[in-house]
Amino acid sequence: MERSGFLQKVISIIIPVYNDAEAIEDTLLRIKKNKIDNYTKEVIVVDNGSTDETVEIVKRYNDVKLLFEYNYLNSPYSARNRGIEVSNGDIIVLLDSTCRPSVNWLSNGVDTLTKKNADIIAGNVLFDFQGKKSAGKIYDSLTNINMKESVERGVAKTANLFIRKEVFNKVGMFVEGVRSGADVRWTRKATRSDCELAYSEKAIVYKIARTSIELIKKQWRVGLGQPEIWLEEDNFLNYRRYFSISRIMPPNLKTIIKKISIHGTQKMKKYLIQIMLVGYFSKLTMLAANLIGLRRVRSNKNNT
Repeated sequence: MERSGFLQKVISIIIPVYNDAEAIEDTLLRIKKNKIDNYTKEVIVVDNGSTDETVEIVKRYNDVKLLFEYNYLNSPYSARNRGIEVSNGDIIVLLDSTCRPSVNWLSNGVDTLTKKNADIIAGNVLFDFQGKKSAGKIYDSLTNINMKESVERGVAKTANLFIRKEVFNKVGMFVEGVRSGADVRWTRKATRSDCELAYSEKAIVYKIARTSIELIKKQWRVGLGQPEIWLEEDNFLNYRRYFSISRIMPPNLKTIIKKISIHGTQKMKKYLIQIMLVGYFSKLTMLAANLIGLRRVRSNKNNT
């Protein structure tokens, strides 16, 4: 693409979406407001089988490329793969439809990618309570998607990622047909392949916090997929270490209070009992899903 007499670099923003009409519109509007020098923005939305007004809303944006992934329904990773395949960007940005970018999100992410000479940048994810706190939303904000801590473990979530396109040539694409957990598997594979992963405090997006019901559904999906990760990491034979007695114990009260002190506000402590109950049910849900997922993996392994 030619602009002002020089070759303009391209940055591709890829957003998988499923039945998120309200969220996707706000996200697209915020992306439009993000300015970045020396780059042309390419926005690609990949619908994963929406039945609400999502597709109609995206079609209103003439500068947004709309794709459809119907072969692997309920798989945001397959949707991301389709977007990556047609992208023209030197840099690929993966963004969740429920993650609303701050004003300088894009430029800050690219700036960090350049200054740290990294291959992958995990951006900051802050939680949006949409004006109403609840135990489920608070627990979600305290326990899910802490990008800084994830990067310290050599992994990251696809909620807010900046990736040099050549990384996909080196590492490959996401596992097809997976609902949850493929981002951790992919980023771990990347860091083990000597790709540099770093964190950007200033590349901020605001993610809508989940209610208790949404959180439990998420825990179930993640729990089903975790045994696949254990198998991939060669920890499958030692899977029993994931089923210690602590798995059936309530969340540690001191840990929750510490998380509130670090990541939350003092007002959250008035929800402490409800937070503990949500946390306990989340743990039991994850455990049950792990057991079922483990049974599936063992069955598939025996059949191969």
